[in-house]
Amino acid sequence: MLDEIERLKQALQHVYWLGGSPCAGKSSIADELVTRYGWRLYRCDDAYARHAQEATVTNEPTLYHLSRLTPDALWLERSVEQQIREEFASYHDEWRLIVRDLEALPRDVPILAEGAALLPGLVAPLLCERSRAMWMVPTMEFQLTYYQQRTWAREVVRECRDPEQAFENWMQRDSGFARAVIQEVRQYHLNVVVVDGTHTLAQNLAYVEQAWRSDVQV
Repeated sequence: MLDEIERLKQALQHVYWLGGSPCAGKSSIADELVTRYGWRLYRCDDAYARHAQEATVTNEPTLYHLSRLTPDALWLERSVEQQIREEFASYHDEWRLIVRDLEALPRDVPILAEGAALLPGLVAPLLCERSRAMWMVPTMEFQLTYYQQRTWAREVVRECRDPEQAFENWMQRDSGFARAVIQEVRQYHLNVVVVDGTHTLAQNLAYVEQAWRSDVQV
């Protein structure tokens, strides 16, 4: 196992990692960085459906299960605590598939991997430089403000028998996930940006660039 971790550290040393909880601005910052510096973007959300389709009960049991739930089962029939636990478990299941994808990409330019699936405890063992990873999480207040302004958010839970409760459970799940990510980031002494609206997206982008100053031209 240690030999495999060392192999992956070398194989993925050209990867930058931008993880965290939804609604923190990760995708926007990732888009801007790859545009500015000509990096290749690997977005975990774009790979999720493909990974869920190839998941098996034996190898990726939680990912397999969650990806096949009805809207009610996903948002109403599990407690918020169970939703948080199983979200973490699902990302642990998906990790092998994400690493496989990253290894298969060309190494001609740096890769920026972005997504909530990039849990600190999974990424940390593969870091040659701890500065190569950053996590962004929103406060509950910022998260609610963001989602309440997005009409598509209500569409996610529209088919549930109680859309309002489903939406509340979703918000509570994401907030709990964000808190758990912060705890894990601190456990591994990694970098985190807490997004509360006091800084603009441009300022948060500048912070990420500063953390990666030795590798990008700023």
